[in-house]
Amino acid sequence: MLKKLSVLFFTAVLCGCSVSSYIPFMGDKKPVIDLDKDKIDQKSYATAYAATVETYRGRVNQDYDVNSFGSGANDWYLGRILVPVEQIKTNLYQGGHDSNVYAYYSGVVFAAELQNNFNRLNANCWSHIDQPSATQGIYDAMLDLQKDKVRSENDEYITQGSEQILKICTGK
Repeated sequence: MLKKLSVLFFTAVLCGCSVSSYIPFMGDKKPVIDLDKDKIDQKSYATAYAATVETYRGRVNQDYDVNSFGSGANDWYLGRILVPVEQIKTNLYQGGHDSNVYAYYSGVVFAAELQNNFNRLNANCWSHIDQPSATQGIYDAMLDLQKDKVRSENDEYITQGSEQILKICTGK
């Protein structure tokens, strides 16, 4: 019995030490994701950025926990969320959550809905999305919204990237 407990404890410690991504609700201000510019897929980044700005414009202020939101989106794309999204939505909309918890699960729901929207364009559309780049686009958009300095609708990088994914997923 003691041997089993010690193996279980060792495994738990080992798993805990191997977690290297942002852990929500710990007050850590390091970036959730910070990809090198040359590692970002333009179509994935641009589309996620534009969708995030469009959805959250006017809803993000200086107090919004952008890191928790970004971490929720990141965790969704990494497959760390084991609870069905509908259950998360039901719980989220009942209220009574701390702002960081609300922001985290809002990020999860947003990421899931964004993925669903890609799949509505074409059943294989999501397979063309680089998930880390999409996460970076979501996170950067939330940071820009918080600073009230979002990229213009006519930003060439965002426009070109969005056109690329539309062409791939709709054939137009």
